[in-house]
Amino acid sequence: MRFLAFADLHGDFKRLEILLNTEVDAYINAGDATRGSREEFIRFMRICGRKTCLSVPGNNELPEWIPNYMNLHGERKTLLGITFGGLGGSPPTPFNTIFEWNEDYAYDVLERIGYVDVLVSHAPPKGTTLAFTYSGVDAGSETVRWYIEEYVPRIAIVGHIHEREGYKEMLGGTLVVNPGKRGVIVEIEPSGEPKLIWP
Repeated sequence: MRFLAFADLHGDFKRLEILLNTEVDAYINAGDATRGSREEFIRFMRICGRKTCLSVPGNNELPEWIPNYMNLHGERKTLLGITFGGLGGSPPTPFNTIFEWNEDYAYDVLERIGYVDVLVSHAPPKGTTLAFTYSGVDAGSETVRWYIEEYVPRIAIVGHIHEREGYKEMLGGTLVVNPGKRGVIVEIEPSGEPKLIWP
């Protein structure tokens, strides 16, 4: 299957329309599609919901804003033989956003999911290039890193750190990618390595 993953649109609906015009089997949102407004998020859901779209909330959104059929936070869903699971929100930030958690919360969510082919986490794994801000702060999650090392999903789609858009890194046997608002097409089959196609 082919899916288009993106993150951190923060209300850029023109970019969303461009992304949704890409011919793929599904669209995956790794969080912060909006700037924190529930009304804006409802608009995002209406637009994205015209397609096969799965989503986790960012740290500026809440899980209950996402309809069940689109929600990946704490859930597993299977599309064309590929399993997806997700974790929304982030570790604490200096901005006191609406969906920040401690690592125990993240652990409970991810342990409940178990193995998936594709992990969708708004927060990147701690200690990777995808987790560092321009100022050198590691804003990643210890639990996301634990999950990837423990369960070895085939690919992890992350966001949150805007300056790491387009970065990718191998963490053990897992390809970790921050598609940002640019987006990336992922080709993945029931076996074999995922392939990235950057627009």
